[in-house]
Amino acid sequence: MGNREISHSRDFHEFTKHSEVSIQSPGHRLDFGNKPNPFKFYTKLPSIPLPTVFPKPEAGTLTAISRIRSVGQLPSEINIMEIAEILFFTAGITRSLQYDTDTIYMRAASATGALYPIELYLVCEGISGLKAGVYHFNPGDFSLTLLREGDYRLHLSEAAGDDTSIQTSPALIVFSSIAWRNAWKYRDRSYRHWFWDSGVMAANLLATVNSIGLRINFNVGFFDDVVNRLVCAENRQEAVIAMAPIGVGLSKKNTSNNNKVVGRTEITVLNHETLPLSEKGQVEYPMIWKIHEASNLQSNDEVKKWIDVDKIIKQNSTTQALIPDSIPLLPPNYSNDPPLSDIILLRGSSRRFARKPISFAQLCNILHSSATGIPLDFTKGGKVSITDAYFIANDVEGLPRGSYYFNRNSESLDLLKRDVHRDVSGYLCLWQSLFSDASIVFFLMTPLEQVIASYGNRGYRAAQFEAGIIAGKIYLAAYAQGIGASGSTFFDDAVTEFFSPHATDKSTMIAIGVGVPGYKSKSGKVLAGKWTRDQLLLRMG
Repeated sequence: MGNREISHSRDFHEFTKHSEVSIQSPGHRLDFGNKPNPFKFYTKLPSIPLPTVFPKPEAGTLTAISRIRSVGQLPSEINIMEIAEILFFTAGITRSLQYDTDTIYMRAASATGALYPIELYLVCEGISGLKAGVYHFNPGDFSLTLLREGDYRLHLSEAAGDDTSIQTSPALIVFSSIAWRNAWKYRDRSYRHWFWDSGVMAANLLATVNSIGLRINFNVGFFDDVVNRLVCAENRQEAVIAMAPIGVGLSKKNTSNNNKVVGRTEITVLNHETLPLSEKGQVEYPMIWKIHEASNLQSNDEVKKWIDVDKIIKQNSTTQALIPDSIPLLPPNYSNDPPLSDIILLRGSSRRFARKPISFAQLCNILHSSATGIPLDFTKGGKVSITDAYFIANDVEGLPRGSYYFNRNSESLDLLKRDVHRDVSGYLCLWQSLFSDASIVFFLMTPLEQVIASYGNRGYRAAQFEAGIIAGKIYLAAYAQGIGASGSTFFDDAVTEFFSPHATDKSTMIAIGVGVPGYKSKSGKVLAGKWTRDQLLLRMG
């Protein structure tokens, strides 16, 4: 099974599509007595408390998310205080909600079903306050657990095709997904959620690192077996999705006394015992692992070829003559740009929209800030994108109601259909009234056949991940302007059909509704270190 055998991506995407028939088939009963635990605990390894008082990212939100590179002054080094800041505003706990006997620990970034399948690992050289090693981050008690001592950045650089940004970065954040956490509710389709959930977290990470003044890249291409083994991911239980070198150019190049450089030897297999994820055990969904393993890259050379191949995704231009009108965007206006820390704490997922309009200026700011390049390895550092934004405008002041395509090249909105009834957006999002009530609903789409023909099965990961990051940017941009947002699933083929002929070759990756919330929500708080490990275990039963 190889990355170039692209029938696996086609089969998985088709099998996991939603349709009117599929969602009315016999339902999947949730076994709440077997709901996965929200935190990963190691039973025989000590935890290292992170500082609970740390700086906050104070750059303007729209400014931070719209820049491909940092907006602040480049620090001379990274220390444990900045690591704590980055980890909290990417994945820390900002709220706790009680439902009967169940406590939901809401995080800095949204997650489908509030199930939080994404785990973060830190790989670093020796920095002030932390020795070189491979660490697992636990947002519950806000701690790190040392899994391997020593500097393993060279291994990760080689695994990513000799990526120099990894070699010159003092630290990396590694994203993984624990499959069962999300599959418990969403079954096979939950594989898509791996990349949606990690993508919105990556948007927070990108904005936070930009605010601090550091450089960051994202690696989606890497030798899977090496990286999974390094973070001790259990086979067919957990898998690495992406890596993010942080502070590119700031590495001390292994001159510090608290760096123990690990050479090019084989990474030993370690089996650190963890608490069971569910009381009754996990249910495996083989299709998830079939598509994931089919998209694995199996050598450093294969990674290099995957990154270096000249991939050009051609825009569908044959329907441009059918565009009845094209409306230019207003220039971006970030004059009233609240601090990123405030917006991450405020952000949630809107549960009710008020059927009130947003302004055309707000829409333009969302598009400008979310469409800027993302420093991904497969997009040449953000110079290109494989994601297109389509949307239905239900209620935007100064913009006729209808469906549109955001033309990044001309920075304009191409009108596709006039006078679209707002119930259409609700229908496309599985008949959910929330998305009929939204002022605007975005559908992030990609020419999937072109993508997997160019990138192989790995392109499926790439397309979902980039769309997830853009969705995360839309979330932050909406809340920065006093409005709300919520992500949604959708009827796959119905969305393509609705936006055709323009979107004939496109597949939807994720949908996001934006609008005026129908209630006033309270801001979250910095809850880093509020609970001890024992308190969390007691709450989890």
